[in-house]
This record gives sequence, C-alpha cells and structure tokens, in this order.
Amino acid sequence: MFNWITQIPPWSLYFIILVLSVVIYKVAFARKLPPLKSLVVYMVLAMGCVLFWIMQLAQFPMIQALLITVIIIVVTRVRLWYSKKQEK
Repeated sequence: MFNWITQIPPWSLYFIILVLSVVIYKVAFARKLPPLKSLVVYMVLAMGCVLFWIMQLAQFPMIQALLITVIIIVVTRVRLWYSKKQEK
C-alpha cells in the first residue's frame, strides 16, 4: 500500500516529514507566539524531524504514522466544529 514511499529520494522524505509535523503542530498544539519565538519553535521542530527522517530511512513507518495522526486530528477538529455549530 505504501510502496511508493520507498521510491522517493531521501531529501523528499525529510520534506514530507517536516510538512506533516508542521501541520500537526499548527492544527493541534500551536498558540499565538511572537515571531522570534515562532521561529525558534519551527527550528527546533525541523531539528526534531531529523530523528523521524533517520527512523524512516531505517524502514520505520514514520510517514504513515504522521499521516494517521493528521487524519485523527482533522476528524477531531471537524467533530469539534460540528458540535459547536449544533450548540448555536
């Protein structure tokens, strides 16, 4: 099912992991921060994605886990939005 991941160049895998991590951070955890603090948060996030990238290169399913996480967070946000809409 996810055989296409093995055909992607390593630098692209890092970019995919970084984008998915940023989406997860923005949707689930982000708060309004000053620009400099936001820059620091994203730099630390980018450094942390190196570990996920190394694990992905070692054949651990990191991209698949991040995709599932994004799906769960989106479903939760949609349900939250729908329940708030029903209350009004």
